[in-house]
Amino acid sequence: MYVQGKCYKCGGFLAVDDTEDASVCPFCNKAFIVKKAIASYNEAAPDSADIVKTSYTSDSDFVVERSVLIRYNGYTNKDIRIPDGISVIGEIAFQGMNNIESVFIPEGVEIIGEGAFSGCKNLHTIHISEGVETIDIDAFNGCVSLKDIKFPDSVKNIEAGALAGCTSLESVNIPKGLELLPWRIFEGCTSLKFISIPPKVKTIEDYAFAECTGLESVSFESMHPDGDPTTGLKRIGMNAFRNCTALISINIPETLEYIGNQAFRGCSGMKKILIPDSVKAIYPYAFADCTSLEQVTFEGDTELYKGSNPYKYGKNPATFFNCPKLLNVTYSKVQKNYWAFPAYSKSQEPKNIENGLCRYCGGEFKGVFDKVCSVCKARKDY
Repeated sequence: MYVQGKCYKCGGFLAVDDTEDASVCPFCNKAFIVKKAIASYNEAAPDSADIVKTSYTSDSDFVVERSVLIRYNGYTNKDIRIPDGISVIGEIAFQGMNNIESVFIPEGVEIIGEGAFSGCKNLHTIHISEGVETIDIDAFNGCVSLKDIKFPDSVKNIEAGALAGCTSLESVNIPKGLELLPWRIFEGCTSLKFISIPPKVKTIEDYAFAECTGLESVSFESMHPDGDPTTGLKRIGMNAFRNCTALISINIPETLEYIGNQAFRGCSGMKKILIPDSVKAIYPYAFADCTSLEQVTFEGDTELYKGSNPYKYGKNPATFFNCPKLLNVTYSKVQKNYWAFPAYSKSQEPKNIENGLCRYCGGEFKGVFDKVCSVCKARKDY
């Protein structure tokens, strides 16, 4: 007969078979004496019996305290249905369980905890019902067989690394109410080809899509639905799309204000980029190593920053460092950011000088003795 007990080594509440002499704690994996575990529970019962309910019977492998699923001990079952009455799937509850292939999460669950399903290498199907609000850190990290996942609109918060390393992931939706794509959320999802960013997302954090080598297209849904000016993407973080080698182009929304350090570094398939006038600043190496990049158009006076730390960013860090094909630049401030366009500068400067034009922007000079470029206002210096 199963009765309630408490591991006297780690303090975990569990159910024990009182016909056995000893067993192994599912929490700390240490052996314990059954009679001693029952006595330990009885000592704690006056303080805890009213708030703790534990179920772990021969028919149930779910360890539950109150409405929190603490641990699952079914090491052979392939298809899992979370029991009704659960509001939280606890931290690492199913971590590393390679027997699991499918999971059904019913209504009533509100939180999927940190690392809850991380490292479940054979998990290929998961159903998340309406009502879930939070997907915690690394919840599905390393689920390498997971091909698609659909989040309900009830999801308001997804934490860092939630789907990182899901190398088979091909399809995923971003909940419409989400305002932040966190650090490493899709890092290393090498099979992901398309992603649509809903209008309420304001920030794509560092490494969000880094190493998504199969990513071909990123679309931004209408950035101002119903005329709401507070919506729309504002910031793309450091290394956000680094080494997305299949990404050929990206239509940057007209709400964006900042592009972070190395945001698109190593996007070797990208051929052209248009920077809308909403972008206030682009930080060092944002498009470095985009070796196929041929054309860049700035619609406004975006500032290109070198960075203040020479040891961190290098002596003359170029926004477009190692972009050997970049020979077509449309930008009113080239003369102020000459260092940022190495390929453009090296190829275009001799032609401009040969034609008696401004070496920086190719504009014509005005004046007799003190010649000044009619476009960028730089003085003739050759």
